[in-house]
Amino acid sequence: MPAQIRIYVSGLYCGGNPQPGVGIVRSLRAAFPSSKIVGVEYSNRVSGIHWEGLDDVWLQRPWDELDLDIYAERVRELVGGGALWISGSDLEAMWLASIFPEGHPNLLAPPMQALKRITKPEVLGAKELPVKIPTFISTDHSDWDLHAFCRQHNWRVWLKGPYYDAARTPSWDVFEAARNALSKVWATQRLFLQAHVSGYEESVMLSAYKGELLGAVSMRKRDITPEGKTWAGDVTEVPDEFLVPLRRMVKALNWTGGGELEMVRDAAGELWLLEMNPRFPAWVHGATLAGHNLPALLVQAATGAIPKPSIAHGEEFTRVVLEVPVRKDFPLPPLPEPFAGAVGHSMKHPSGLPALAERLQESNPHMLEVIGDGDGTEQVAKIPETMMQDLGSYDFAQVQTPEFLFMESTAASLFKRASERAHRLSTNEVQVITGYSIKTNPDARLIKLALDNGFLAECISLAEAQKALEVGFRPDQVILNGPGKWWPEGLMPTEQMHAVFCDSVADLDRCVAALASGEMKSKHVGIRIRTPNIRSRFGIPLDSPATFAKLVEAVKRLPTDTAFGVHFHMASANVGVAQWWHLFESILKWCRAIEKLTERDIEMLDMGGGWFPDDVHDGDEDKFAKAVETARAVLPNVRQIASEPGKAMAQPSMALAMRVLEIQEHEDDYVEAVVDGSIAELPMYFFYPHRMLRQCGETGEWQPLKRGKTHLMGRLCMEHDIVAANVQLPEGTRAGDLLIFCDAGGYDRSMSYVFGRG
Repeated sequence: MPAQIRIYVSGLYCGGNPQPGVGIVRSLRAAFPSSKIVGVEYSNRVSGIHWEGLDDVWLQRPWDELDLDIYAERVRELVGGGALWISGSDLEAMWLASIFPEGHPNLLAPPMQALKRITKPEVLGAKELPVKIPTFISTDHSDWDLHAFCRQHNWRVWLKGPYYDAARTPSWDVFEAARNALSKVWATQRLFLQAHVSGYEESVMLSAYKGELLGAVSMRKRDITPEGKTWAGDVTEVPDEFLVPLRRMVKALNWTGGGELEMVRDAAGELWLLEMNPRFPAWVHGATLAGHNLPALLVQAATGAIPKPSIAHGEEFTRVVLEVPVRKDFPLPPLPEPFAGAVGHSMKHPSGLPALAERLQESNPHMLEVIGDGDGTEQVAKIPETMMQDLGSYDFAQVQTPEFLFMESTAASLFKRASERAHRLSTNEVQVITGYSIKTNPDARLIKLALDNGFLAECISLAEAQKALEVGFRPDQVILNGPGKWWPEGLMPTEQMHAVFCDSVADLDRCVAALASGEMKSKHVGIRIRTPNIRSRFGIPLDSPATFAKLVEAVKRLPTDTAFGVHFHMASANVGVAQWWHLFESILKWCRAIEKLTERDIEMLDMGGGWFPDDVHDGDEDKFAKAVETARAVLPNVRQIASEPGKAMAQPSMALAMRVLEIQEHEDDYVEAVVDGSIAELPMYFFYPHRMLRQCGETGEWQPLKRGKTHLMGRLCMEHDIVAANVQLPEGTRAGDLLIFCDAGGYDRSMSYVFGRG
């Protein structure tokens, strides 16, 4: 045993997302007062270098400037000369493992094979632990599949990098921005989406040496920072049912060093493993204060030195902010200039960890890759056969781009399938009907398909109702809905409509008066209700007792010879499929309460629309059948159940053709291709993915666009006119080539506008 233990400790960052270095130093100083502890850092902006418990600071150049070969040789000399090294950084641990693939007795960090076994999100090395892994999907999958994953998990998902960073992505535009940012920061496109798990956060910290578990503690978060990091917690022993398999895991991995298993315990008591960090956590000294000095156990195992006994001050710890004097050798640098256009100063990675990630990626492209369901080969979304047939029917030499293309056979197939499904779901007691939401796309061809397939026409204005009548609908096939349904004046049908739904109590009072005066006739009159706890401007709120009381009284004033109905609308494409079904069950309970309080039977239930096409056409029909059965059980007098799948019908029914005008090549394979299309034709580009094709100018072959480094820049002189970001144009693409954006027949078409055409 050396006369004085020398220990090098890195990871001294103490910002909002702190590293464990200072906590490790505090724990080691308490256990080995006479040891020499040297702090290792890569930026003089890291405040931990000023911690008084350090005997010295070994300050390196930032990772983007550091000569890694020379630095590696110096580290070899240090550990070879008897010094210990405890890493407080995941990426530094990865770099150290590349220097010492099989480990080193004095390198108190995991070997390379162990690191590969704990790669997120699958964490293969933890398979024996009594934990589950939240559902995930690699971003190798097509954007179409990623969007489906987000919908299926109610947009309660996280986009995660291979080692650091996670971003909550509640919508597609947020996901796109987060993916671009994380890909740039960590120099890889291989990220992953993971479903959110609700519950209380717990962690298990461990200390091990050469595959032997030296100690472990459990910690529950009791207070957190705005970034979600631990601010306070309680520390307890790890139960045997977790400790025994943990010991086996450590042995199988031949683990050396600290480690942390980050988990969530859900309401049912199940533990979900989010990730395993190859280092001690930032709260490491909190455990020492509770009598569990795990860094000391690690140094004892490596050197044989006996640490001072740990004194337990209690089972709980919290943090405070301390001011410390600045070391004279490292005066504070000036505050850096903000990034161009930014407000404030970016200090998240002052030591240049993203640069280290990029350098590791360059030296070994597989080192930072996530382990999951992808093999690194990007998948592309499948284009339906009917769409390909529709594209084949066009003579594109005669098409003046940009131009919307009507996908005739695709549209006909979708309307027919929806009609047949409604017929199959109908029973002797309940008729299932479908209404085409005209606002989604008022193209007369789509309205005619709706009419021919037995749909009703769902209109949000009298102008839309007039359009439906012009195409051939009768007034008794019209559903009138929305807050502006009476616009414009003078177009009210004189014959009886099928249903009118009121968006407010005042609107309901107006309908009652219109029925009494004979101004309006409708078989059903009902209310649109706003689902509680979901933000919306539409419908009558149910979470206000005063408004609910007014609603009940207004419904009682409806004529008894008019059937009563209820409508609710919440786009499942926005809130998620499972969440929508949960809301549906909740709405049925509210409907039952309304029936009892108003003493009016609900005879028509309108479930609205907002469905993403695949969730309707490829969804589980048994679930829809179960919904009909449930509605009938809760509302025994319901006679009709309607849905309004406008987006599901219209979105796949049109595509947008555009041509490449110019290709501009830049550094690092970055390409900007100017096209004659624009956000004037694709205003919904930001809100969901579009399947894209390029037609080869020589062979006529259709080629799907994958992800890459090309931005498709629209023709408009607007900074945000980018119709596709980070795509890959097939080799040989040149000016004049044809591009097709599928899935543009919904709000892209109806909300497109004339701009930049003269």
